[in-house]
Amino acid sequence: MKSTLLSFALLLCACAGPSKTVKSPPQPQAGEVLLDGVMVKARWSDGDTFSWKDPASGEKRKARLVGFNTLEDYGPVHRWGEWTPKELYDLALEAGKVAAARGWVCEDTGSSGGYGRKAVLCESLREFMISEGYAHVLSMEGPGPTYLLKMQIAAQEAGKGIWKKGVPEGLVTSVHSGDEKPSGKGYNRVVNTRTGASQVENHENRYAHCQEVCHQGSCMIYIPYKLRYGSKKLTCP
Repeated sequence: MKSTLLSFALLLCACAGPSKTVKSPPQPQAGEVLLDGVMVKARWSDGDTFSWKDPASGEKRKARLVGFNTLEDYGPVHRWGEWTPKELYDLALEAGKVAAARGWVCEDTGSSGGYGRKAVLCESLREFMISEGYAHVLSMEGPGPTYLLKMQIAAQEAGKGIWKKGVPEGLVTSVHSGDEKPSGKGYNRVVNTRTGASQVENHENRYAHCQEVCHQGSCMIYIPYKLRYGSKKLTCP
């Protein structure tokens, strides 16, 4: 009886064939982003923006990461606390290098990130940049997620990254002069450093190029978007 059962078991194993090995998903390496399951070579400008060449069409694509913000990398335009604009500019450049030094898993949210960019979520990168003080929480609809704010507050209390020389009430993240549009109305965006909530300050002021604009303890130099990059890039003294 035992011999018969053993023979039957061996027959079942033979019929089942060899076991199949389940392949684990590819892991992005330094400079790579696994975007919606497709591996792409990312070119980082700062820590919240990257571009890549679409593998299918060959066209250049751009992404703006959601939920956080790093400092601008087109020049020394930020100032607060005991920081000099040059020091904060160096941190902005460092944030881009930090992002490029590792691989990340991201997903397209299906929304626009502005300026022709896709809004992309890279959760592990977002947490890393905030917890290490390279970025701050950015929410367009009220306070940011509690778990991210806890990471940011811990980074502030430890004096990491951009928080080493002061934590202003708000960070100016964009400045727009009233003469940029025919309506004569401009706006500035300020982000609360405790809640991550973004606030728009509407105005009708006309700013001179390289003029410093301040809100809630931080300042930013005004440079129109068309003069930030390329051959027409404006360098302020």
